[in-house]
Amino acid sequence: MNTIASGVALALAATTFWLAPLASAQSTAPEARRPDPMNPKAQVPALVYRSAFQSYRPNAEVELGSWLDANKAVQQAGGWRAYAKEARQPDEAVAPLPAASAAPAASAPAKPASTPAGHAHH
Repeated sequence: MNTIASGVALALAATTFWLAPLASAQSTAPEARRPDPMNPKAQVPALVYRSAFQSYRPNAEVELGSWLDANKAVQQAGGWRAYAKEARQPDEAVAPLPAASAAPAASAPAKPASTPAGHAHH
């Protein structure tokens, strides 16, 4: 017999040695039989219903402000461009929004740095 076969035989013998008492212990334990599902008079545990909404708490109503005030707050923060710039930044380095007293941006739109090749007709 080679060493691999003898190792497998030894492992099987050890497993049988340890599992045999467990199998006999299960067979000697008092049998807890499940009720016969075909017997309409079988004793079964009571059915307990717990609603998924039992612990539900509805959201509280939020007092909405004036849309004019909201637009003014966005304008004071720097407009949509300030929010777009903030969204491009990594989460660790979120820059604070500009102060309300900051000078307004120049009225002339910025020109692109260069026109991509092949798109000069646009």
